[in-house]
Amino acid sequence: MFKLFDADENTRSAILVDLYFNTLAYATKSGFNTEKSSTLLAIVKAVHEKATRELQTIGNSFEFFKLLMLQSSVHRPPYSLGIFTFAEMKDLTEYMLSTYFRHYKLYQYAFTKLVRMDVKLAAPVLETAPTPFELLGLAFTDAEWEEKQAEIKAKIEEEKRKAEEEAAAKEEAEREARIKAEYDAAIPEEVSTRVSEALEQSMKEMKEQLEARFKEQEEALLAKIAELEAK
Repeated sequence: MFKLFDADENTRSAILVDLYFNTLAYATKSGFNTEKSSTLLAIVKAVHEKATRELQTIGNSFEFFKLLMLQSSVHRPPYSLGIFTFAEMKDLTEYMLSTYFRHYKLYQYAFTKLVRMDVKLAAPVLETAPTPFELLGLAFTDAEWEEKQAEIKAKIEEEKRKAEEEAAAKEEAEREARIKAEYDAAIPEEVSTRVSEALEQSMKEMKEQLEARFKEQEEALLAKIAELEAK
């Protein structure tokens, strides 16, 4: 089930809709049938949920994604199914590197619940005597005194408002700087040509290792069955 809408998480729901929509658009553009499209959506959903639930590093999350892709590209029932070809697996990996994993830290930031403490500056309200002291002959009337106090109070409130605005502006600037820093850090260092070359070699080796392991398990299982039948 793809739970997209939640009254209390409209922003996260919008991000999920965008993620799944773009994934489906890529599958349609690539000419995938229903089986391949649904498998790709399931992989993206599993990777995203595991990454946000366990707060995985980008490296661990990418390893989990590669494992799911291999299990969907090597036909060794019941351990794995060859749904995607090797070329499709390579293209899907490059697509995920340039989209989801490129913005990995932003997804982590958006889907991680933060504990936030708001601190507001409050200036104490003090009644101060006018300086220099007024002569007794120039003493204020009650109305003038109340007017002076109202001016002092208005000034204090204005200073308090400015302090709150400055604190809010500083907090927003820090938040934008933090998002930018996490965005820059989220970009893999080798998303270009070097990644493509290294990725192709790595995927071939992992595929060969996975097939060899499945073959060993299959041979061991057949040997065990033969041994039981002999008894």
